[in-house]
Amino acid sequence: MTRSKTARWRLALLAFLIAAFACVALRRRGEARVLDARMHHLGDDVTPEWTEASAKPESSPLEIHFDSEPNQGEWLLEIAARDVDNEWALALGGQEFARLKKVNDELRVAYYAVPDGLIVRGRNTLTVRPKDKPEDDMTVGRVRLYERSLREVLRLGRVEVRVRERSSGEPIPARLTVASGDGSLLDVYYAERPETAVRPGIAYTSDGACTLEVPEGRCQVWASRGMEWSVDHAEVEVAFGGRAPIELALEHEVDTTGWVAADTHVHTLTFSGHGDASVEERLVTLAGEGIELAVATDHNHQTDYRPLQEQLALSRYFTPVVGNEVTTDNGHMNAFPLDPAREVPPYEETDWKKLVAGIRAKGAKVVILNHPRWPEDGKDPLAKFGFDDRTGLNAAGQEFTFDCIELVNSDSPTSPPRIVLPAWYALLERGLRFTGVGASDSHAVGVIVGQGRTYVPSAASDPAAIDVDAACKAFLEGRVSVSLGMLATITIAGKGMGDTLETPERELEAEVEVRHPSWVTPRLLELVVNGTIAATVALDGRADGDAPHSKKRRVRIPVPPRDSWIVALASGDKVTAPFWSMSLPEATAITNPIFVRR
Repeated sequence: MTRSKTARWRLALLAFLIAAFACVALRRRGEARVLDARMHHLGDDVTPEWTEASAKPESSPLEIHFDSEPNQGEWLLEIAARDVDNEWALALGGQEFARLKKVNDELRVAYYAVPDGLIVRGRNTLTVRPKDKPEDDMTVGRVRLYERSLREVLRLGRVEVRVRERSSGEPIPARLTVASGDGSLLDVYYAERPETAVRPGIAYTSDGACTLEVPEGRCQVWASRGMEWSVDHAEVEVAFGGRAPIELALEHEVDTTGWVAADTHVHTLTFSGHGDASVEERLVTLAGEGIELAVATDHNHQTDYRPLQEQLALSRYFTPVVGNEVTTDNGHMNAFPLDPAREVPPYEETDWKKLVAGIRAKGAKVVILNHPRWPEDGKDPLAKFGFDDRTGLNAAGQEFTFDCIELVNSDSPTSPPRIVLPAWYALLERGLRFTGVGASDSHAVGVIVGQGRTYVPSAASDPAAIDVDAACKAFLEGRVSVSLGMLATITIAGKGMGDTLETPERELEAEVEVRHPSWVTPRLLELVVNGTIAATVALDGRADGDAPHSKKRRVRIPVPPRDSWIVALASGDKVTAPFWSMSLPEATAITNPIFVRR
């Protein structure tokens, strides 16, 4: 061997020894080994707004090669990702062991346990591959490997939560919101089971029990169950490897006797193809938010919850209804009830009169125009027809034959109710009696199903035995009330929502009741006559007839000497607490009209 070759050999040996010693040192300190420091853009569209990776996508699957000793026991992968909407599998040596966690349009780090023995001695290949939609654009990378378990790396401790109904002591479904001592949501680990739906900072439980693991330190847990129930809260110190039991109790605060809570706009990833809530998780969240009449409205698909509801022992909590969000190029319409075995309505139709006729031909009794002012920037369905909020007419001459219009969509922050109301008022002024409704449009576990909802009159005391035909009749007759954190009702001379009052009187007295939980603060009541505010009354003071969770007001309002309509609109503070954080600007309750005939 020549001297130069000997020197090169010694240098190579020295580099190998330095790397080996460094690797041993890292393992002793428990630090991560970088497998890939880059971020990769996978998908099929150019995305210059994502600066951490190339704007132009790479081909998928992504393969990351690395050398290793075999893992004896669980190891941990740390992976950063952005905008993960669809299913992406993680595999080692061709064997799938996890799915990339769903992430909104933000760059987020997540952890994935690698099972014992999956990493082999020598060359390994980590693959990130799409399950079915390679066009889903996202970024992924900055992959690091810990040769320790998830529990060791994150220093997890157990939090054992039990939620009960206060008066009976019985366990009830609920949402758990989990945060650190400073209020920021905590990632939750090892809480998944058929009775739960888990996301960062959130764990729904359908049986009132949930054991979860979080990093050591101060931990806050809230239990909630939708806008009718109280909230309970506890704070504990979590020790690494320790156990912290929490008992929480909820009380039914809002009196909804004679009413049932309906969400007429509900999705699943399973059948709508986007969002992140599987159909199993959707059923758990419906029970956890206290929805009693749940209308399944996956896009151009008729989903029947009932078989799975029975399998998950959730039948007693709500009555499911098969519906369909008939999704077209110029608007979406929810329709129910439908037969899951029948062909879906003809969603390619662009003429709304023919579209609605086709929907009714499939058996639907109720047809709702969804989010009429979304998407924004003039792309909403009403804008496409040249709709005029002042006259209720549209330049296209399109005939509106649907039954209801969505006033509250709690997942549409760009089109809050006060943006939608002028269109509804204009239609009412033209004599078109479209019933106002509220809904959540939830596609994800973290988007609160039933936050926007509709209260429907019902004689049923059993949530599993609601008369769906009677509920449809109430929608069609305008006897329902729109809710976002509050429930409002109105009566005038013994008449209620949907009724017609025949009177020559020029001034009428409306009795309005606004019901709310302890954690929602009503501020203002507005009485609207023919699209104009006729009276305003403060709700944040105390008045005769008020109760801890109810505000009652008698309001004299002038009414013109012509046929008219009267609506009550209550508003209150936006809920920002983590257990029910709102994207819309204010809590809202909207009654449907009482009509006055001269």
